[in-house]
Amino acid sequence: MDRILSTYSYGICLFSMEVLQDFLKKEKIRSKKLLHKFQKDKKLYLAMQKEGIWFPISKINSGQHLIKLEGYDNTFNDEWEQKFEIEGFNLKIEGGLWISDIGSFYTFNEGEFCGEAISFKTGDGDIQYSDFKYDVPAGKYLLSVKGFLRKEKKGFPNPNSGFLFSLVKVDEFSGFKNPREDIYNFNVTNM
Repeated sequence: MDRILSTYSYGICLFSMEVLQDFLKKEKIRSKKLLHKFQKDKKLYLAMQKEGIWFPISKINSGQHLIKLEGYDNTFNDEWEQKFEIEGFNLKIEGGLWISDIGSFYTFNEGEFCGEAISFKTGDGDIQYSDFKYDVPAGKYLLSVKGFLRKEKKGFPNPNSGFLFSLVKVDEFSGFKNPREDIYNFNVTNM
């Protein structure tokens, strides 16, 4: 099954629930408005990047994006063209990896993150997905992101853009990259 992520909040994020919960407990964060907290508190946000707690891809077009994780999904076929590759972001995983619409962090409800995916029904009655879980072994990883565009666009509900995520296991993190820096452009739809 293709994993088509519906993003209506102009962003995607990757995280491990167990790692995130441990970090929130350690930092004594009880707010459910996590996206606001992460955007407002730069010191906290940078600590999260350094420790590999939460990886945001912001400033992308909303809509349908085909999501793939190397080693878990088939790669993009010849109907797609790779537009970028950005690598070297820290990500710590315990108990699986979630790839989510960043809007899931507006009012975060950790109880919703059970099973393999979170879906919702549109006004037209269509089922769409805002979050997918992958059973990735625990560890520290360096994350790479590749952006793809469909060579010949198809109509809705077919996605015309997609992301391939790759993970390389490491013993320790050495430094970190901030995905919100202006040098990184993840908005594959406009390329």
